[in-house]
Amino acid sequence: MTPTDRATFNRIVRDEMAGLPMENHDAALGMPLTVVGFGADEVLAAMECLLTTRVTMGAEVRAFEAEWAAWCGRSQGVMVNSGSSANLLALDGLVELGRMKRGDEVLVPAVGWSTTLFPIVQAGLVPVVVDVNTSSLCMDPAAARAARTSRTRAAMPVHLLGQAADLSGYDDLIVLEDACAAHGATSAGRRIGSLGGAATFSFFFSHHITTVEGGIIVTDDAELADAMRSLRAHGWVRERTDRADWIARYPEIDARFLFVSAGYNLRPTDMAGAFGRIQLKRLDAWVQRRRENHAAWCAMLADIPGITVFPELPGTEHAGFAFAILVDPAVWSGGRRPLMAKLEAVGIETRPISGSNLVRQPAFQRLVDQGADIRIPGPLTVADQVHEHGFFVGNSHAFGLQHGARLAERIRQAR
Repeated sequence: MTPTDRATFNRIVRDEMAGLPMENHDAALGMPLTVVGFGADEVLAAMECLLTTRVTMGAEVRAFEAEWAAWCGRSQGVMVNSGSSANLLALDGLVELGRMKRGDEVLVPAVGWSTTLFPIVQAGLVPVVVDVNTSSLCMDPAAARAARTSRTRAAMPVHLLGQAADLSGYDDLIVLEDACAAHGATSAGRRIGSLGGAATFSFFFSHHITTVEGGIIVTDDAELADAMRSLRAHGWVRERTDRADWIARYPEIDARFLFVSAGYNLRPTDMAGAFGRIQLKRLDAWVQRRRENHAAWCAMLADIPGITVFPELPGTEHAGFAFAILVDPAVWSGGRRPLMAKLEAVGIETRPISGSNLVRQPAFQRLVDQGADIRIPGPLTVADQVHEHGFFVGNSHAFGLQHGARLAERIRQAR
């Protein structure tokens, strides 16, 4: 392609994607769960990979891993094809290294996404399902302390919908932060993702930034990072920093096909890495706007009878992934369902709060029926309230005060 042809091609892409990523959404159109958060720069970066034919995991992925890890304040990043895979890989990496063994317990909140809980079972570990607290809807540290036994080796708190979980009391445990929906949240001045032994993030289309599909684990543990690099790509030594050592140990095996772990194929593409590098440049400003929305909307809805919202907690900065609401059925006849239906009717999209109480999902019961070792040490009272009475609406960098005002107005009218 000549320079003139390339310039023409770039101009066509930019013309086709004019106005993207969307930066200012009209509240009169409602509140979608997400708006288009990428534009011509991301598309051209991905197209460059295609045009050069360098499309599989390579230089762009490595660059994005380094940039994201640095943004989180960590030294190591291992990108994968989803946040769900990131959770599985982090747990399997610990088992691979012998840091955890089959039968060890992992504290996990009852409210979260399905693939926070299920990879614990898939890694041969034992989920200990703990209630969440009323102020954050994150794992309750007091309930977690009460749930511990001599078998408890790790905790996997979820920073739910952008709210930083309280990580106090886990100092003697391995802590894996599920930060898949908490990009840019902070606790005590430190970014979420830099607090535990490792942390996972998702870059799905609807998240703060996107690689379309994708995820990453960040850590300062070089040995764990190497184990995960191997596990994400068939058990290969190819991406490990200690590759030469493994090759020296097994000179009789062709180093090009040397497998040292019982791995998966969880690799991202270089297009995803290129996408992420552009997106990361946008993130700080976008998180700030989401945070401002969250604070303002909490204030706008605070005086509506029977509606509970969840303001940013002291010492934390909320990442504003989505806006959670709890409905009091004693005030709202029929509970949340009629309210959600009325909001949907005017273009305000709603969803349950993640998987809500995951032990009430049919997949959980199937695990139990199949003999999975799972422990529920106490009542899940708050998780049940979330399950029965909670929902969320979208937040976005493209939303503003007018979206909160519209939401508050429509809820008041719904009574």
